[in-house]
Amino acid sequence: MDLLFEKKDQPLVEEIVVLIPEARANRRRRWLRTGTIIVVTVAVVLLLSLYVGGVGARPSPSPSPNSAPAKASIAPLAVGTMINASSVTAIQMFSASRGVAISTFWNKGFTSIDHSYLTTTVDGGTSWRITGVLPSGSWDPSVVGGEQFAFVSTREGYIEQPSPRTPLFTSNGGRTWQSVAFVGAPLAISIMNGKVELSAVRCPKGLGGTNRCATHVGIFALGALTPTSDTAIPSLVARSANETPQVLALSGPTGVALEGSTLIATSDWGASWRRVANPCSVEEPADVQLASVSRWFMLCGQGVGMEKANNWIYTTTDGGHTWTLVAKGSPLRGVQDGNIGPYSVNAFGVSNDGRTMWIDGGPGFLEMSSDGGHQWHFAGAIGAKTNLTGPYFDSVGDEVWMPILFGGLVRATSASSWKVVAASSFR
Repeated sequence: MDLLFEKKDQPLVEEIVVLIPEARANRRRRWLRTGTIIVVTVAVVLLLSLYVGGVGARPSPSPSPNSAPAKASIAPLAVGTMINASSVTAIQMFSASRGVAISTFWNKGFTSIDHSYLTTTVDGGTSWRITGVLPSGSWDPSVVGGEQFAFVSTREGYIEQPSPRTPLFTSNGGRTWQSVAFVGAPLAISIMNGKVELSAVRCPKGLGGTNRCATHVGIFALGALTPTSDTAIPSLVARSANETPQVLALSGPTGVALEGSTLIATSDWGASWRRVANPCSVEEPADVQLASVSRWFMLCGQGVGMEKANNWIYTTTDGGHTWTLVAKGSPLRGVQDGNIGPYSVNAFGVSNDGRTMWIDGGPGFLEMSSDGGHQWHFAGAIGAKTNLTGPYFDSVGDEVWMPILFGGLVRATSASSWKVVAASSFR
């Protein structure tokens, strides 16, 4: 992901880009393909425990996304409290040492979140300091897409809330929060050049999941609570079944979405959209990473059972007009090109320059490429015994962080240096 940051938490001056590569509906369908992993993970979550500052335990299974938020059973921790990374559920790094995260703690009955906090680190994610408390019910890491948030400094940024709540904005490190006028089920956020871009799916009341839903893109001035524009992505498919476009990636004026099996793109902040070539040969969800306005990467997958899949990685340098196959992998007949693993991919990440890439294929399957995806290397057995897996990567240069599903953090500085910074214990 492209992340440029302003030192010492000064107001934004240079370009800042936040890529959230896992679109909500995209990941929901992908997780169906890897359902066994999630079922096993949820089962063992009953043994989860989170450590505050390395002391104490909090088991943390996932509540139902539809359950109403319960009143917190304990008082929130004080601003300034230091905690370790075992509670991190979402992360954005500005440099190799500085970043922000959402840290979450569950109640003793395992039915709701006691409190979620905005936290900041100055040591690469090992320890975190609480700067603010999130409003009750505003954060649920069990909801697909729940990791979506975008900050320009440790003090100023936006978070998405589980639908039907609207996004929230803070300018003081989470001490206070303000509601943003943009409704819908959230898909992605991007911040660039003082502009904030939000996308969400809106459906008529009581008609969710029908072809009457629409995907909207809203543009805000940084710090604003109301949009300067709010437009629906038009259907570009002839004789369309009116499938709702699903935003796969946003990077300032550039965006990529999927309408059925048709790939569409924008280069003007969502004001207009065009059809582009779709390299995926099957109607499977794709992960898209935008390294620049015209240089994109796409990972396509086709599940074949038992958490195995055919995988293809493509790249384009002309904004989606033409694509080049970079690597492929299959559990069938030993078909490989670039040694890419033949498993269902949970997360796919690309560095700023497009040279370094990462794949999480489930517990024990972390891989890395340092040549633009042509050759892949197994990152070691990390997570194989602890069922560690994550929904996305966040990178600065060649360094990468992956928040762990249900709490914790993995970090790597090279193909052989992956390590668990801290994790909820469910061995």
